Amino acid sequence: MNLVKYGIVGTGGAWAFHSVGMTSNPRIKVTSVFDINPKAVKVTAKRLGAEAFTDYDLFLQSDIDAVLIMIPHFLHEEYVVKAARAGKHVLCEKPMATTLEGCDLMIEETKKAGVKFMIAENHRFLPAHEFIHDVIKQGKIGRVFLVRAFEGVNGIPGLMKKGLWKGDPIMAGGGALMDMGAHKFATLQWILEDEVDVVESWVSKQVTRLDEKAEDNALSLIRFKEGAIGEIIVSFTVDSLPNNNLEIYGTKGTIIENHGWENPVRIFSNSNQMGEFRSKWYEPKLEHGVFPNYYIISASREDDYFTNCILNDQTPDFTPEQAKSAIGGILMGYLSAERGHKVSRQDLSDVEKTKGTKFILQNLTKSIQENYKLRRGFMAEPVGYRKERAQKLMNKYDVDAIIATTPVNVFYTSGLPTLAVSQNPILFELNNQYPNISIIFRDGDGFLLNWDLFQSVEDFSWIIEHKGVLNPKDARRAVINKLKKSGLAEKKIGLESVAPYYLVEGLKSKFPDASFIDADPIFIEMRLVKTDEEIERMAKSTEIAEKAIMACINASREGITDYELLKIARQTIIGEDAEGWNHLTMNIADSDPEAPGTGVSMKSGDLSRFDFGAVWKGYVSDVSRQVVLGMPTDAQTTLMDRLI
Repeated sequence: MNLVKYGIVGTGGAWAFHSVGMTSNPRIKVTSVFDINPKAVKVTAKRLGAEAFTDYDLFLQSDIDAVLIMIPHFLHEEYVVKAARAGKHVLCEKPMATTLEGCDLMIEETKKAGVKFMIAENHRFLPAHEFIHDVIKQGKIGRVFLVRAFEGVNGIPGLMKKGLWKGDPIMAGGGALMDMGAHKFATLQWILEDEVDVVESWVSKQVTRLDEKAEDNALSLIRFKEGAIGEIIVSFTVDSLPNNNLEIYGTKGTIIENHGWENPVRIFSNSNQMGEFRSKWYEPKLEHGVFPNYYIISASREDDYFTNCILNDQTPDFTPEQAKSAIGGILMGYLSAERGHKVSRQDLSDVEKTKGTKFILQNLTKSIQENYKLRRGFMAEPVGYRKERAQKLMNKYDVDAIIATTPVNVFYTSGLPTLAVSQNPILFELNNQYPNISIIFRDGDGFLLNWDLFQSVEDFSWIIEHKGVLNPKDARRAVINKLKKSGLAEKKIGLESVAPYYLVEGLKSKFPDASFIDADPIFIEMRLVKTDEEIERMAKSTEIAEKAIMACINASREGITDYELLKIARQTIIGEDAEGWNHLTMNIADSDPEAPGTGVSMKSGDLSRFDFGAVWKGYVSDVSRQVVLGMPTDAQTTLMDRLI
């Protein structure tokens, strides 16, 4: 046997890192590909010249010696066990499992089957980490007493997508601590050749806000059995390239590592073993590359290592028991967050024996501290829209989703700033072609489509899930896909009576079994009850419009033109810091109120009418006043009385 036939399980992001090494290694041949996505598995299999499978049992019957498992965390246990029972060697992505019980079952079944089993902890195969491990083992920085580890990535999209396994306490096993802590606990314990025995953690949501998801940031204080202490900080909300940092302090020196450096390791040591580099900073030349290269390097090395273990019948140095210990450290962190104090491995063992470690994950969201102040700074808060009220109305009208396309309803249900629309039918239709659409579901949650050229959605909208589109065709496709994925192809959907033709016809043709109702009454009733904030905005908008009208009345005199008066109105409104005006209509005597600004002059005895609407924080006023230049006639007085 001079090569290993692999079957890959999952064709997502992890495969992108493994694929480089696996396809270039002469000792590895990928012969089978499994994924539940038929299109994805077909594309990947064709590229590799391999068989494609969407049935895992049939996949395991194919001509393969080993499997590389790269699927959501909660599936690791099931898929590893099945592979082992089928007699396949198993290389499985981290974390090993989400519970200690799951780890134990995987260990038991792989040992019973007599197959090689290793968790793909790529940090153990980074040349930088191997160098650090060896330096410490050689005693070059003396006895280690303090370590600090950090990893940060931008995982916000996954944590803010409803229904996605990422960040789910059960499906992912937690948030940032489980996802990245698996790296940190496993790597530090290997580098120090020691085990973390005590953990005290804080888990928090600093930016994301889906109730169903776990933490986006975590900080753990740790103590090793031999006495060293340290901290592990992980973040899913870093707005930069993924990065890892490590600091290790010993009695004879210091090691600093940063994956973002071309030379990732710096060591300062007073040990005589350092020779000419004693008592000075030294940067060894190591195989390395900034993201994503260090992932590709480490994944290639670990794949080659595991393949070598199979070919030479060797037990991997990174044992499943060590991988399980890392999961134990993470679960200790979550247990600590729940209890509000440090916990030990014995405390974790007690929970395992009495309640099971899944119990920790089931209660995780209750332990997460939320930074409400910071989150408010990242995302807008609803002004008038109330989720609870929307839920009641959806149930009252027995509708599963309502779709807003008019600017006023899109703004109300999402906060997205849209132009207040003129009642002119032609202008209305033109304005309504911009692809700004919000969908409200029966549970009151929303989905927003915005014109993709508008890049500040998060500054204005409170809707978590949003997608940029460029034209009506994109918008129609996105709405159809969202409704389909939400299981609403045969449900009741509400549309505005003036919803654009491209959307209405598209929905009716794609969803012939759905029922469509007029959503106008729902939106009207939804907006009928005003919040205090809405009332304040409407009052301010009215005040600004009245100031503009009074400025025009005070400026009225013989010879002044409607153009000059409109200029005064605009200056007044802008001077009050309003966003602008919804409408500025006026007439002098019998001039056309819908076409002002033509230069008509005011004369003594003229009855003039001002009808202005100012826009203040998205809310529009409509104020009208009449004035006569000079003493009004009886007929003018009667007319004004009737208007009032």
